[in-house]
Amino acid sequence: MAAPEAPAVTIVGVVLPEVGLNVRDAPSVDDGAVQYVALRDEELELTGETTEIDGIVWHQLADGNWVQGQYLDISERVPEAMPEATPEATPEGTTPTIGVVLPEIGLNVRDAPSVADGAVQYVALQGEELILSGQTVEAEGATWYELEDGNWVQGQYLEMRP
Repeated sequence: MAAPEAPAVTIVGVVLPEVGLNVRDAPSVDDGAVQYVALRDEELELTGETTEIDGIVWHQLADGNWVQGQYLDISERVPEAMPEATPEATPEGTTPTIGVVLPEIGLNVRDAPSVADGAVQYVALQGEELILSGQTVEAEGATWYELEDGNWVQGQYLEMRP
């Protein structure tokens, strides 16, 4: 009888700077274009691949982008099961709710309601109005809102409008 498989360990880096952390497409301040900004305390999944350039250790993210290691608190975690979404249908004839992005540095829009498991699809700019589908999920201590395009954002970073 085979022993049960141990869950895979995930390497996670928690963003330390108050202003967030630039996530680049290459491990270089000069040659790597900023793809998005990870917010303070956000957990980034790391691949485990690193490279050192000019004394700076860069870590590759699961999405293929790179960040400077000195701005992360790095740890290993056993992933938790992702909660099932409980869709709440928007009744026909009602106006979808609008969420206005509050953070000055913008808001990461993810493909799943999870900082750990949801890959950033794009960054919504401060003041941008996002059309919400009406579906919400409670996960990772936050209320996540589904957007009309099927992606997800954390509600704490939105101002709700009818």
